Amino acid sequence: MSDGEPPTGPPGPTEDVFARQGPRLFRIAYGMLGSATQAEDLVRDVRLRWQASDRTAVADPQAYLTKAATRLSIHAAHSARMRRASYIGPWLPEPLDTGNEGGTGAVGTKPVEFDVLLMLEQLDVAERAAFVLRETLASHYSEIAAVLGVEEAQARLLVHRARQHLATDRVADRQGREDTAGQTRGGDGAEDYEAA
Repeated sequence: MSDGEPPTGPPGPTEDVFARQGPRLFRIAYGMLGSATQAEDLVRDVRLRWQASDRTAVADPQAYLTKAATRLSIHAAHSARMRRASYIGPWLPEPLDTGNEGGTGAVGTKPVEFDVLLMLEQLDVAERAAFVLRETLASHYSEIAAVLGVEEAQARLLVHRARQHLATDRVADRQGREDTAGQTRGGDGAEDYEAA
């Protein structure tokens, strides 16, 4: 078997391939879903699909696994948005415990930051997927295009739009903090406390 051929045979090599890709798959899922628990569940689903697949037909295991994780993440993100539409109150991403050296897929990863996850929630899921693949995994545009099933030019446009949205959100957030920082709190001064 040459280096370029997919793994076949006993479960050992199959699991080795998956173990090497696990942190990458976790980053995709966490970047898309904002929840370490959901990301770990999704990575387990990808593992089950990988184990059940005909690996002799898989030319590029990394591409196969990346595509599976991204597509499942897009579907899960759509479902999560539908559930949140009826939820009262703001949705917040689940912070990732980066100090945890346990058995999670997070070990050795550089996940999307909490505040970026909040802003990513405002993006269309295709933009979000393209951004996560490009910014957290440094995927080439051709790979992003293949994963999302679009032309390379469209993949570039999705990443560009995501960056524009995030830049606009960051500027608005910074201006909002500066505006509130300079305001005095009217109506709750010391005289209110003295009268009580």
